[in-house]
Amino acid sequence: MFKFAVLIRYIGEMTQKEFEHIAIQMHSKALHVARIYVPLEADAEDVAGDVMLKLWAMHEKVPPDDKVEHLVGILTRNRAIDLLRTQKQERSLNESYEYLEERNQHDELEYKELEQWLEREIDRLPPTNAIILRMRQLEHRELEEIASLLGITKSSVSTLLARARRQLLERIKQTKL
Repeated sequence: MFKFAVLIRYIGEMTQKEFEHIAIQMHSKALHVARIYVPLEADAEDVAGDVMLKLWAMHEKVPPDDKVEHLVGILTRNRAIDLLRTQKQERSLNESYEYLEERNQHDELEYKELEQWLEREIDRLPPTNAIILRMRQLEHRELEEIASLLGITKSSVSTLLARARRQLLERIKQTKL
């Protein structure tokens, strides 16, 4: 007879007062379960609050008293796990951005050092070779233009450019860059 009375009580909609009575008891249960899964107290409070909102959203379908506690435990656990997953993804993204930023700074520094080294090595070349190499590689001038500016033949420019490149290549091999 007792079970029949409980079923009749929950056949109709749960009133707000009935929900408030259950919610007060279940909030502490939700908070207790949330603290097990979530390390920060503020996050545990958020999880418990979310569970209570979810419980209110489904208040028309809330099972009899003896199963509400079990439902709250399951809802809390699931919400806590969702929160942890979200935080993990956010942390992973932040770490990726930090790594990329750090890597970009490292690459930039490495590039500047390489540029400085290359500039020093070009300066160590014979003056004509260095000038021809800079004009061709850095200024992107044509062989004919370099030849007319320096007053030498195009084939001489080509030969001097090849020597300069070969000398730089040998220095690169020596330093193992």
